[in-house]
Amino acid sequence: MLTNSAIQKAKPSEKQRKLGDQGGLHLMVNPTGSKVWKYDYRIDGKKGTYTIGKYPEISLKEAREYHLEAKRLVAKGINPTSLKRSNRSNTNEEQLFSFHCKKWVAKQNLAQATLKDLNQRLEKNIYPFLDAKPVTLFTTRDLRDVLLPISERGARETARRLAGILVRVFDELLILDMIDSNPAEGLKRVLPAPDPKQKTNFGHIVSHEELADLIKQIHAPSKRQDPSTTLALKLMPLVFLRPYNIRHLRWEYVDFNAKLITIPASEMKGSKELKIPMASQVIDILREAETITKGKEYVFMTNYGNGKPMSENTTTAALKRMINPKTGEPYGTGFMTSHGFRHTASTFLHEMGFNSDAIELQLAHENKDRIKAIYNKAQLMQERISMMQQWANFIYKLGGNV
Repeated sequence: MLTNSAIQKAKPSEKQRKLGDQGGLHLMVNPTGSKVWKYDYRIDGKKGTYTIGKYPEISLKEAREYHLEAKRLVAKGINPTSLKRSNRSNTNEEQLFSFHCKKWVAKQNLAQATLKDLNQRLEKNIYPFLDAKPVTLFTTRDLRDVLLPISERGARETARRLAGILVRVFDELLILDMIDSNPAEGLKRVLPAPDPKQKTNFGHIVSHEELADLIKQIHAPSKRQDPSTTLALKLMPLVFLRPYNIRHLRWEYVDFNAKLITIPASEMKGSKELKIPMASQVIDILREAETITKGKEYVFMTNYGNGKPMSENTTTAALKRMINPKTGEPYGTGFMTSHGFRHTASTFLHEMGFNSDAIELQLAHENKDRIKAIYNKAQLMQERISMMQQWANFIYKLGGNV
């Protein structure tokens, strides 16, 4: 099986080179240096090759997920390549579930980050299967068969959320008299309930000792780690932005003179502009990032980014690879995630006695008390500036003044 390290080290040669993973999935390394995920399959005795997409836009983990979805289509006798082509050229779009679902999504009032995540889930988990036949022909069993594999791979909550979207889209078709009944009605009841033993929060640290160990490792990366990945990891605990906002941080948002990062409302989950006071350590990190991506759109772009921001899995995967000093083994899944820095910062800042309103404002959590929110916005910036500098000092001292 392939590893991320082997993929990154793979160099082009005079001829195409195939790096095999499993079940027909492979990475084609072209003489030009481009790398493309492909899946070799067989239907009715005939060979076929399905192009999944380019690396690193599609990570190893994502390629395996797309591969499993294509294998499910093949198992049902559906040619994934033909389906992909027919969806592109289908002139009768109104027969496709994706046509109606996209219209429904367009009517939702969602932040850009939330909208992008939703579209990615639908493109990966729903459209390839529900566009295989006219939207009017689906049964509840059909929809269950699409969602069950998602649930069985451990994403029970995702499966149930998607079921909720199916209910609402098919409701609109029912109102439009396109179907006689809603096949998604009651779908949640035939899906496995969320596992009560499964963590509902993102993996995060609440121990001073563990946080110190992690910060030290972040500042002493392996030589193979991309410099932009290291800088993004250094920044995360200091500003505790959501992973999406770290990956899509643009240079135009950074004001070194004002010592502020300003994330526009369109990029924020709560659709409200967020200002992040830059501690001196944050400025140092961004100045170093300038030497790599100055003149580019995004602050953090890997060597393989091709002009695009860092992929969603990059920083979390780097955290998983870090070594637990107590065991000498990688921490792995569940220890800490990119999103987990937000939970960690909230826990520690409250313990350190900082104003709860300042913490919540800096985390961009919704404040339901409108008057209080206006007061906070007007009065707490100086307090937040001080808090962010003290927090950065704490992090660096905890990590041994790294």
